[in-house]
Amino acid sequence: MTQRLAGKTALITGATSGMGVDVVRRFVAEGAKVLFCGRSSEAGAAVAAEIGPGARFLRADVTDETDVIALVKAAEDLGGGRIDFLFNNAAPALRDTPVTALPAEEIASASMAIFGSVVLVTKHVATVMEAQGGGSILNNGSTAAHRANSSPSLYSALKAAVCHFTRCMALELADYGIRVNTVSPGAIPTPIFLQSLGIQPAHQDRALAALQGVFAKAMPVGRAGNGDDIAAAAVFFASDESSYVTGQDLVVDGGLTAGLSNAAKRGQADMMRTVLANLGN
Repeated sequence: MTQRLAGKTALITGATSGMGVDVVRRFVAEGAKVLFCGRSSEAGAAVAAEIGPGARFLRADVTDETDVIALVKAAEDLGGGRIDFLFNNAAPALRDTPVTALPAEEIASASMAIFGSVVLVTKHVATVMEAQGGGSILNNGSTAAHRANSSPSLYSALKAAVCHFTRCMALELADYGIRVNTVSPGAIPTPIFLQSLGIQPAHQDRALAALQGVFAKAMPVGRAGNGDDIAAAAVFFASDESSYVTGQDLVVDGGLTAGLSNAAKRGQADMMRTVLANLGN
């Protein structure tokens, strides 16, 4: 690695599984000191042990302001009084439930977990960054924020709120030298993504292999995405290379929001020809 983040301190939320782990690993490899959090002490300790020096874990629930205050203080202490970068990555999977069947408690908890936590962590990290004269904040959006989805609709709407909050914060915090951006991943097969599909842990390895094949055929770039793709984007936003970039939403989805791959379109055309041929018989 090129040590693009040497001397920087990063706080990464929701990083005990999936793409969050890949981001922590990449940041440490690029020279950053990283404090990451999650709700599972066991999972966090395992990730910290695997990555080694440079990665420090603190158990925290980012929907709880008391936990957030302690988390931000720990990150500030790790950086000698500085937090250079925040990645608001934490977000749970949601059940695919029709809006008419959503309990009020589930609406409130999902809203706090996906959107409210981003506001809460940003509130306390921005206070540190204002005092130090700048920093960079990256929020994890989703391609679901870029188009209406009915499954689950609440997730799509809340991720859209995250993306718009990014733009609002880019303006509000600009005078303090704080840049705020979004990275919006496409459908990347992670444990949380598989959980959202209702796939049980015992079957996730097989499901992961199957989904990677399906995604590879659908994506214009010809392969499924992975956590390293998101980590590369996060490194850019944490580095000085992005010093003139704020209020932006970088979609990392293999080109799928532009359209299906040519191979997938040919498959659709073949299917349509088969249907029409059968209708003619």
